[in-house]
Amino acid sequence: MLLSVVLLELFAAVVTLYFAFNMLTPLIKSYKNAKSLDVVAKGPKTHWFFGHVGQFGKTSQERLKKLTELAQSFPALFNVWRGPVFSAILMYHPDPARSFVTSGAPKDDFGYRFLKPWLGDGLLISKGKKWQRNRHLLTPAFHFSILKPYTEIYNQSCRVMLDKWADCVGKPLEVHDPISLMALDTMIQCAMSSRTNCQNVKGKHPYIKAIRELAECVGQRTQNPFYFFDWIYFLTPAGRRFSKAADIAHKHAETIIAERRKALEDLKACKSKYENVKNNCQYGGKKLMDFLDILLQARDDQGQGLSDAEIRDEVDTFLFEGHETTARGMAWATYNLAKYPEFQKKCREEVMSVIGEKENVEWDDLQKFPYLTKFIKESLRLYPPVVFIGRKLNTALTVRSDVFKTKEVVIPENSNLSFNLFCLHRNEHIWKNPTIFDPERFSQEECAKRDSYAYLPFSAGSRNCIGQNFAMNEMKTVLAQILKRYELYLDEETPMPIVETRVILQRKDGIYVKIKPM
Repeated sequence: MLLSVVLLELFAAVVTLYFAFNMLTPLIKSYKNAKSLDVVAKGPKTHWFFGHVGQFGKTSQERLKKLTELAQSFPALFNVWRGPVFSAILMYHPDPARSFVTSGAPKDDFGYRFLKPWLGDGLLISKGKKWQRNRHLLTPAFHFSILKPYTEIYNQSCRVMLDKWADCVGKPLEVHDPISLMALDTMIQCAMSSRTNCQNVKGKHPYIKAIRELAECVGQRTQNPFYFFDWIYFLTPAGRRFSKAADIAHKHAETIIAERRKALEDLKACKSKYENVKNNCQYGGKKLMDFLDILLQARDDQGQGLSDAEIRDEVDTFLFEGHETTARGMAWATYNLAKYPEFQKKCREEVMSVIGEKENVEWDDLQKFPYLTKFIKESLRLYPPVVFIGRKLNTALTVRSDVFKTKEVVIPENSNLSFNLFCLHRNEHIWKNPTIFDPERFSQEECAKRDSYAYLPFSAGSRNCIGQNFAMNEMKTVLAQILKRYELYLDEETPMPIVETRVILQRKDGIYVKIKPM
């Protein structure tokens, strides 16, 4: 009996030591790596436990302002501690940007790991051969022949939204929520060939509400070192709130996939349709192949398609990335049109000279909006929807720059990198008067003078945004329709913006303008 007790206690001790070793070893390794990054790029003084968490301000707006200010003392990069053992090198200069985006390094295991229970292992998060395979399979979905007919959907969805705005003339109008619904409506029609009538749902659409919850939860999680551990986080109220919202988002995607599977079972011409995608999409009168068709029908060189889990991951990723980031860009651009009436006037004159009395903005019109395009780019510079891009180095990275005392630094393997696009686009070492809104920064002459890695709203390199042409086409179409129908303005009743970051850049309590009919 005594021997049994001793053996049981010994077994318990061994198990405890095993789990302690497996928990402590990666933490010790992470701490050593973080200390080595201090040698490469030491930043501001840290707290012994919290690191830099909480030191840059309590709100997102305060943190972004502080980081932009720190960029003047640390012109290219510095090491940011996230608690007592984790850190990442924060970058915001074209020189490290060039090394960063061309390195081929996979997404990091910090912030993106927090997104994984929501977005799965889709294009945004996946790595290595899986990412390369899926990127190759999905690229045909963004061929210009696929994108061209979408302009009709952009116009239709936008008109639904603008008709509803007619009831808000002369009143403070919160534009992000309706633009987000319009972008979701557009994305579901373009990528999924499905109609949900989501713009006419009373109250907040459950999917929109869910992704707001998810984005807020992820943003809060990055600011709490205790939440970095899954086994702690998902036991908390915040973790349960995240899981509930993720379930809603997943069910929304699964419903769309199930409906399409049923439709494809009834459509015997699916195979010939997919062949037509490869042959310049000559469909005659048939419905154009869309993103979900390609997901369901695509095959790699071994004849293998995407699994059910992979399809849902990609749908979740594109429903979020394809509508919410674009919606943020359109909402901020709408606000900037109202804020800068002189630029609004120039944009409207250009739009009207191109489309005249036509009801729709047509595909060929999109290339005839050079000034509107410059305006959109300047809005994306100051308010990039995606603020941070993360990577984890699988090999050491050499960064060369004249702003370093040693002219180059070598960042060791396994280091976490975080590129801050908000700070890059407002870096005084790169941009003259960076907080001044000036569309002429994107004239051909000014662009030729500037480093090509100084402006990265859609990232760059092999992992650039696969849907950037879709996004720009939608933004130009929607803003042109808004300019044709309404004049936008601000006055003393219009709330001022408070910038927040919750996965993407947004404004606390909405984005407001006022409108009057043209």
